[in-house]
Amino acid sequence: MDIKHLEFFCTVAHYGSINKAAQELYISQPHLSHIIRDMEADVGVPLFQRTKQGVTLTHEGQNFLEHAKVILKEMETLKQVSCRTEPEGDRLLISMTKFTHTMESFNEVCIGRQHLPRFTYLLNEGATLDVVSDVEERISDVGCIHFASHESQRLHNLLADKGLILTPLATMPPHIVISKNHELLRQKRPVTLKNLRDYGFVRYIGQYEDFIYNISTEDHQTDLNNSSRIIYVYGRAALMHLIAVSNFYTIGIQGFSTQDSLYQCASIPIKHCKEQLEFGLVTRRDAALSDAEKEFVENVTARYRAL
Repeated sequence: MDIKHLEFFCTVAHYGSINKAAQELYISQPHLSHIIRDMEADVGVPLFQRTKQGVTLTHEGQNFLEHAKVILKEMETLKQVSCRTEPEGDRLLISMTKFTHTMESFNEVCIGRQHLPRFTYLLNEGATLDVVSDVEERISDVGCIHFASHESQRLHNLLADKGLILTPLATMPPHIVISKNHELLRQKRPVTLKNLRDYGFVRYIGQYEDFIYNISTEDHQTDLNNSSRIIYVYGRAALMHLIAVSNFYTIGIQGFSTQDSLYQCASIPIKHCKEQLEFGLVTRRDAALSDAEKEFVENVTARYRAL
C-alpha cells in the first residue's frame, strides 16, 4: 500500500462507485478494483460493501478513511514546504516503467559520462502513474512509460490536466517471455496463452494494467490477474532469473539486447492479439533538460523506434 493507493481509496469513497472513481483517476476499472482488493487484504477487513448501485463504506472503511485523509493532508503539507535541490554538476533524473530497454539507455548515458568530475544520476522504477507523478512532482525530469493503445486518449487527458507533455516513442504488440528450455518448446507445441494456462505466471507486485495482464485475441479473452498460479516479484532481475530456470512465463515485448546471453529467454509474439503497447516520454512543459537528459532522450528514442 502506498500514498497513491490511499488517494485512490478516498476517491472511491467520495464517488461511491469504483467505475466513476476510475474515470476521475484516468485508470481502468479492473485496475482500480484490484488495488482496492489489495488494500482490503492488507488491512484484513472489508473497506467497502459492494451493491448493484455502487459501493458504500463499512464501519472499518469509515475509520480507515478518516486516517487516510489525515495522512494525505500531511503529505500535501510536506510537498509544499519542501523543494528539490538542484544537483551540482551533470544531472540525469529519469523515471521509468519496468522495461530493460529503457534501463539500457540510462546505463549507456551514465557510462559515456563517467569521466565527468561531478554528476547526479537517478533511475526510478514504478507503474505508469508512479512515473507520471515523479515528473509532475519534479523528482524526475523525464519519464518513460508504456500503456495500452485503447487507453491513449485517457492518458493524454490526464497529462494535459497536469501540464505534462507526452512524446510518442513506439507502438508494438505484447510478447510471451519464456525460457528457451521451456517444456512447450521442448515438446514443439505452440506457445500460446491457452497452452500456458497450466504453468505459473510471473508478474510485478501491484501492477494491474490491462494492456499487460488482460489480453484479447481473435478467439479468446485472457485475464491473467485471475490466473490460478501466480508468482509476484518486485524487481526485473528476479523476474527474469525465475523465468530462465523454470517453465514459468511472463508478458513483455521484444527481447532486449542481453536477454539471450544473460537469461537464455525467448520473446514470442502473441498471435492475433488485439492490443498494442504504446511507449512514450513524459516531460514538464517548463522543463529545461540537462545535456545528459537530452542524450538519454535521443538514445531511448532511437532504441524503441529500432524495435
